Amino acid sequence: MKRVLLFIIAFVPMMAFAQQKCVYFEKKVKLETEKTELNTSQSDFGPAFVKNELWYSAFTAEEIEKLNSGTDKEIFYNLYATPTDSKGNVKDGKAVQLAEASENYHAGPVSYCEATGELFVTLSNFENPDVRNKVYQKADIRLKIIIAKEVNGQWQKTGELPFNNPKYSVGHPSITVSGDTLYFVSDIPGKGLGGTDIYMSVRTNGVWGEMQNLGDAVNTEKNEMFPFIYKGKLLIFASNGRGSGDDLDIYNVGLFGENITGVAEIKELNSDGDDFGFVIHPEEEVGYFCSNKNGGLGSDDIYKVLIEKQGKYELELVVMNKKTMEPVRDAKITFGGALKALAGLLFKQELEKDKSYTVATNIDGFMNDSKTISTVGKPFGVIRDTLWVEKVEVGQKFVMENIYYDFDKWDILPESEVELDKLVKVMNDNPDWKVELGSHTDSRGSDAYNKKLSQKRSDSAVGYIISKGIGADRITAMGYGETQLVNKCDDGVPCSKEEHRKNRRTEFKILEMD
Repeated sequence: MKRVLLFIIAFVPMMAFAQQKCVYFEKKVKLETEKTELNTSQSDFGPAFVKNELWYSAFTAEEIEKLNSGTDKEIFYNLYATPTDSKGNVKDGKAVQLAEASENYHAGPVSYCEATGELFVTLSNFENPDVRNKVYQKADIRLKIIIAKEVNGQWQKTGELPFNNPKYSVGHPSITVSGDTLYFVSDIPGKGLGGTDIYMSVRTNGVWGEMQNLGDAVNTEKNEMFPFIYKGKLLIFASNGRGSGDDLDIYNVGLFGENITGVAEIKELNSDGDDFGFVIHPEEEVGYFCSNKNGGLGSDDIYKVLIEKQGKYELELVVMNKKTMEPVRDAKITFGGALKALAGLLFKQELEKDKSYTVATNIDGFMNDSKTISTVGKPFGVIRDTLWVEKVEVGQKFVMENIYYDFDKWDILPESEVELDKLVKVMNDNPDWKVELGSHTDSRGSDAYNKKLSQKRSDSAVGYIISKGIGADRITAMGYGETQLVNKCDDGVPCSKEEHRKNRRTEFKILEMD
């Protein structure tokens, strides 16, 4: 690693943390390392996610052949891109990127901002005549950062950072999701604590602000490199100034506004060699880093990291009375098929990862409620939810809103299915109930016609409910026609459309609760 990275800044930029111990990678995730098929017999480094690709720096096959034969002149790192799936796993194939902009330059690493469409690219800075045409492994080659954007499917240079200077290096960018803050590495004289330090700059109204050294919360008297901003809260980086040797190790540090605190080593990734350049896919299941540890294919290899989130889920459940809006003390519930009771007002239960549970109240004399509680795709932590119950009695009626039929029809419309499904849920939540579903009309039309139409509508609704798995012996269809008006709108009484509408209703009545 050291031999290859001398051309970059004496070593290669990476990640850090500070002061109080940051335990994110120790307590929140489990990291498992795998080899990849990206590597060559020479150095491969600087992974970065760009859209649906993984970009990294490597040599062409022709350059590798020259290096293997002992020739190391006019050989430059190129940027490659390999496709990834939606989780960040690399697929087959690779292609050279930014070939024109990086011709006769060492290229990489990069950082991409989806919000702005900008690609920040590290290139060697050949404006310094003292390093032109020198062997890159032995030369202290200066770096600069350019900015590129896609134009008609091609990456084109659109600008440079104002900090670029042939007298010192600026490289290894990491841009925040919003595109307003850039972290990078530099060995600018007079501002650093050691060999190479990590800096940041904030962009306001399109103008990059002054370089700000992150200070001794991150930087040491040696080399800090390869910064990567993770979730906007962690800075991951490499340093050879925090361990006992000269090898690069990977660290992380918490970012809390202007406060930087909690440097901690990411022990699962570090080896006896150089370890650096850890990046994480936005889906947070896969990452990549570089190492020259034993067992690799080349001097520096790219390794895949499987990220498994750690922690626990805890359910906090309360049962509420709909009418009184007060919690129900010591309520009985079924959780995962087992009958349980709340200890006071709150039910607590630890949940498993990627699993769904059914929880339901089981209270005599109440209309019970149920819900599905799921941890699938959710972050660890406390899941809070409420079950709503209502005190009821035999003979009690409930109006079902939004049950509609076409004129002179009794077919169930899609919008009515939504409401009938609610009754299906009530029947499932209260398996001892037997109910009557009654359909009512207004007074317009003959008594016989209204009676017949309402019975057909009630039969149709009950048929739908039975089709959803409710036993036919638990629900009865009744058509009342205009015999149970809820207002004055009888035959011959002038009424508004709204008053007539109130009589056209569907109700269910509790017949039995035992």
